[in-house]
Amino acid sequence: MTITWFTENYPPHKGGMSRSCDRIVANLRQHHRVDVFHFTNKRPAFTQEAHDNGTYVSMPIFEDTSHTLNVLWAFIKDHELIKSSAVFTAFGSHLCLKGITLMGNWLQKPVMICFRGNDFDTAIFSNKKQDVLYATENASAMACVTSEKVTRIKAMQLNPNVYLTPNSINFENWQILKADVDLAETLKASLHLKESIMVIGLIGFLKQKKGIDFFIDVLRKSELSKTVHVHIVGDIEPHIEQDLKDHQLSYSTTVPTSKTELIANYRICDAVAVPSIYDGMPNVIFEAATLDIPIIASKAGGIPDVLTEENAFLFDMFSELSLLQSLSAFKKTAPDQRQLKAKRLKTRIKTSFTTAQETQNYLAIFNQITQ
Repeated sequence: MTITWFTENYPPHKGGMSRSCDRIVANLRQHHRVDVFHFTNKRPAFTQEAHDNGTYVSMPIFEDTSHTLNVLWAFIKDHELIKSSAVFTAFGSHLCLKGITLMGNWLQKPVMICFRGNDFDTAIFSNKKQDVLYATENASAMACVTSEKVTRIKAMQLNPNVYLTPNSINFENWQILKADVDLAETLKASLHLKESIMVIGLIGFLKQKKGIDFFIDVLRKSELSKTVHVHIVGDIEPHIEQDLKDHQLSYSTTVPTSKTELIANYRICDAVAVPSIYDGMPNVIFEAATLDIPIIASKAGGIPDVLTEENAFLFDMFSELSLLQSLSAFKKTAPDQRQLKAKRLKTRIKTSFTTAQETQNYLAIFNQITQ
């Protein structure tokens, strides 16, 4: 089978969506050919590269979305890679939602739409939500990263072919090396913190949906306010740093340039916070779990698919009291008991969220819609 994969999220782009896309495509290529059409201006337009069991093609993005998709259509409609394709996949982006189901129908190809995190949440409430409604109604199948998305899309009663395809992580790629340990010790020392100070990490691209404003506001009112250091690892909006200054919270920021730096920055944290308002199934949860870092998280989106009261410190979204209670529970829990929660989460992910299971979920959908 040849799978044609359209996305805006693929290396060299950074971020959780890109890492997930790269992982899924690489694992699917162990079973079928996958040709990736990547919307990006980080490579010359129409660059075509041979990959193991597949091809990579870069597609240009223009300011006008309609022009971008018309260029794609002109390029693919008679392309040899498309003629041999058995199925189209649209992976998590506005351009994919707007155009790929239409093009699949024009070319009489079955289409699987992958709803990840923000793609559905943003599109369904936009002024142009007919794009997502058309895609939902006319796709051959929808693969959702969270059970919450499955429930909401099924409730729309537009298309019954909705499937859960949870995230995963390859544990072999997250083994802790001596270089990671040494760098973590160096980074921790550079913060010049007292031994009594606990470090809470905020990791990733901290967009508005991540609930950082709410978390910082409640943290300053908590019993941890004078004994915590907020370590921000990734890109942040300027006002977040100003809030930390205004609230006189101890903090540091960094943007890792390598995986060793990312792992080292995880390891200096006593906990990682994921205070999302709405979300998919954040890679941060999986990454922290592989590194035995306890998690403080909201019950948003797909987070409850993975986290429970047994393996994390959870709180209700927008509930100041609930977050204060979780922060207090974290502080009062002995370090060995925090580690026990982290170990339980690691075991759960190793058991229920493996890359093999993730791949089989996708393969089952492809087999069904191409019969």
